[in-house]
Amino acid sequence: MSPKRPIKPGASTTSPETPFILPDIGPPALHRLPLNIAPHGEDRVSVDYPRTSDQSSSSRHAPLEIVDLPAETHITPVVVHAPIEHFFLAPNQLSRLPEPNALSGIREIGTQRNFVDLQEGGTVLLGIDSENQFRARLNSDYRPSGPRLERVEGTLTWRVKPSDEGAGGSDSRLTLKRLRNPDDDPQEVVAPKRSSTSTGEEWSDPWKKWDAPPQQASIGSIEVDGIRFLLVPRGTDPDHPIVYIKNPEHWVYDFDYMERILGTDLMQQPRGAIRVPPANQWEIDPNLPFQHPLKQYIATYFPLLSETSVKKVARHQFGLANDGDMATGVGLTRLRQTFNDWKRGNSTPHPPLADPLLMLPTLATSSGGPGLSRTLELPALTPEGPLQRLDFDLTRQEWDYFKTTQSGVELKRLMANILNRQGYDVFTPTPSSSFPALVFRRKNHPFVFFVSLYRVRGKKIHQPLNSGPDTADARLNTQVGYPALQEILQAHAENRLVWLKGGSQIHASQPDSIFIVRDDESRLATLADL
Repeated sequence: MSPKRPIKPGASTTSPETPFILPDIGPPALHRLPLNIAPHGEDRVSVDYPRTSDQSSSSRHAPLEIVDLPAETHITPVVVHAPIEHFFLAPNQLSRLPEPNALSGIREIGTQRNFVDLQEGGTVLLGIDSENQFRARLNSDYRPSGPRLERVEGTLTWRVKPSDEGAGGSDSRLTLKRLRNPDDDPQEVVAPKRSSTSTGEEWSDPWKKWDAPPQQASIGSIEVDGIRFLLVPRGTDPDHPIVYIKNPEHWVYDFDYMERILGTDLMQQPRGAIRVPPANQWEIDPNLPFQHPLKQYIATYFPLLSETSVKKVARHQFGLANDGDMATGVGLTRLRQTFNDWKRGNSTPHPPLADPLLMLPTLATSSGGPGLSRTLELPALTPEGPLQRLDFDLTRQEWDYFKTTQSGVELKRLMANILNRQGYDVFTPTPSSSFPALVFRRKNHPFVFFVSLYRVRGKKIHQPLNSGPDTADARLNTQVGYPALQEILQAHAENRLVWLKGGSQIHASQPDSIFIVRDDESRLATLADL
């Protein structure tokens, strides 16, 4: 017998298939499927049939008992993951991926994000489960949740691994029988003659079963088609035209709970409702507010952000939209509008919600004394804590090349490439290697960014006071070029200019990274000399 693999301290001992059980305190568990699977050792499981349109909300249904089936009955295995199409990347992300590895076919971005092209079409993010098997995954997955994948021999493409591999040869046999309730007809028995596949159509509109308990119906609720629904708090605008109904089993929606719902069952998210003239009655919006977890929207439109940055940006954006930690009707509408603006390339009415760079706090620089330097201490690169910096993933080849060059021109070229792949328009870098800097902007908002670039060893950026923009080698038109200079002068006059610092950081206590932070150091103090 081979020895057991040691378990790393703090590592999870559960597998991806282990159901996530909520603690006794906090929002209740979500239920998507109509069956509650019995624990091991139990012979029965109670199942409630879904209510049909001609049944009242108070009707009760008899539970079902699982007993032995005849040998000829066919049982279809339950698929425990979404179809592979659910994991496809959006088309606008594909052009930004690196070329496949010549041996594995894997497209690598850093050490944490690997992508593969499928034989039947589509590209997915690749993960490894607890059994060291490759699976498709979403960017929001804590553990890979998609089907298992394997490389097609002799090619650079992958495919879904056949589901019958490794399956046991024994046949399961079971059937369903209705148990009579006291008010049932004594002759009524449900016994299927053969197996059938549920289409799930009866679960497509679960909100129709969200009728509020009588004791809560008068508190923040609306009535639609004779059903009383509880509402998500409306937020800062009580007269906002869109409201959101919610499952009465859900308490309040903070960021983590909202992500859990969007990651496990999109159909359980709050649904929008609006008054429709001329009767001015409430109607439920047939469209889902969100098609993905919130983090996936960030990762889609800013694809090079590190996983830590994606999570922090999504959490910060949620707080900005809702003016606090809990979801409101106004906040959910702001998020929907922002994601729609990203998709369509519209100008956004809320720029700080739409750009991670505008979400960054302004870090103060300190002076070391007369004739010395200004110092900015970079925030630590940690998975927890507030959003203070943005970090980007590079492919291993890009990072290895970047570490071998010390040229300021190469530093500008690398950062310009990263910004372009994030959807920014960067003014053409100049050939000057002194005090490297870039000017860039985004089409859907009016702000202009100026980023000074550094190679940082340790955690502090030092800038000598005698290297200000008034010195000959650091003149702004030399640094960024005349067209960029005109752009920043105009933006500065209209208070649309944002100052940033970025570059590479190598520190013993954290992974090497490409970063951007926001600071308060204006480089325009001596424009009269330019």
